[in-house]
Amino acid sequence: MDAITGAKKRKHYDEIKFIIDNPTSLEAIESKKAHLYKILKHAVETVGYYKENESYKTLEDFPIVNKNIIRSSFEDFQSKKYLELPKSIVSTSGSTGTPFKVYQDNRKKIRNIADNIVFSEKVGFKIGYRLTYFRLWNAFEKKGILTRWIQNIVPIDVFDLKKKTVMDTIISNLTKSTSSNSWLGYASAYQEICKYLDQKKALPIANNLKSIIAISEKLNDYTKQAIYTYFGIKVISRYSNVENGIIAQQFLGEQEYFEINEASYVVEVLEFDSDKKVKDGESGRIVITDLFNYAMPMIRYDTGDVGVIGNKDSKVILTNITGRKIDLIYDTTGEIISVNLVLIVNKYPELKQAQLIQKSSKGYHFKLNAEKEFIRQEEFLNEFKKYLGKDAKITVEYVDEIPLLASGKRRVMVNEMKNV
Repeated sequence: MDAITGAKKRKHYDEIKFIIDNPTSLEAIESKKAHLYKILKHAVETVGYYKENESYKTLEDFPIVNKNIIRSSFEDFQSKKYLELPKSIVSTSGSTGTPFKVYQDNRKKIRNIADNIVFSEKVGFKIGYRLTYFRLWNAFEKKGILTRWIQNIVPIDVFDLKKKTVMDTIISNLTKSTSSNSWLGYASAYQEICKYLDQKKALPIANNLKSIIAISEKLNDYTKQAIYTYFGIKVISRYSNVENGIIAQQFLGEQEYFEINEASYVVEVLEFDSDKKVKDGESGRIVITDLFNYAMPMIRYDTGDVGVIGNKDSKVILTNITGRKIDLIYDTTGEIISVNLVLIVNKYPELKQAQLIQKSSKGYHFKLNAEKEFIRQEEFLNEFKKYLGKDAKITVEYVDEIPLLASGKRRVMVNEMKNV
């Protein structure tokens, strides 16, 4: 189908693959420079927010932006050339508790698809493999039955993993499947599956898994080893976000570092209290420039994540990545909820920020920062009771701002129970 419609995906795929495989070649360097030049020129010529930067000389002449800046000046971040052209909305509350949306033009969507194919192939996935996708699906737009069939995707809501029948079905389907399989999902979902197999004192599982990719959360050593023990395959981590795409990923082998997607982004790691670049081996704020979103250019966008910059074989890499601070909280029966529940805030764009605090075994408190009167409060609380428990006692406090930690990060789930 791509070939019939002009091979747009193939062209992006070929370019991404070449740059990732040959990052220090002259051709790759020139290609990356050209993409950066084009997006910066486009931004200052067509985007209101960047008009003051028209005399720029380098990327560093542009200001650092973040979710709050883009939200507060949303119209000014849109390219006037793309106001009437087809585009898509992607929205997320990320791990920040801050609902956030971005427009993406068709070229950006195609680039993301090509990025996904290249980076998935690097760890064993191929188009057509059955992909089991572990996610908090209630917080995102659900794929239709036809789309799932065409893409060969099996969506599993991570909260359903609490059900023994769901766990048994996942394992049974895997052992019976004659197809090539791949998994994509939260690291905590893989941990739950491994803990369940531990309880059953299970032997290694017969399977045809070709790849396992962890997203959104940091993999711990237990999960890495347990996945290998039970399934005979190495799980790798991917660093991505909804508003941009795949930013960096581990590849197969012994490496623990993340290779940056230099084909589609410029990645900087800046000091916490200034906009200076950190030295190799130091932690700082991960700031990215998206080279392909022309509908809504995101230049020097502070992702809210923290990383450690490094160098390997003349390539810039990320040796470590950490996301937002999330405490473990418990439902009213005492079961751990390790998934970031605040992702559900994505469904309530009228909220600017949210923080969930556990006060007691059945007591919870929400701090909400709303643009105006939040008339869907009852619906919002009932939604969370599905996960916390019907007998959860939830109080609400409206605030003007949820404070940052000293590290510059904001805690979105906090446990204040004693003796936890």
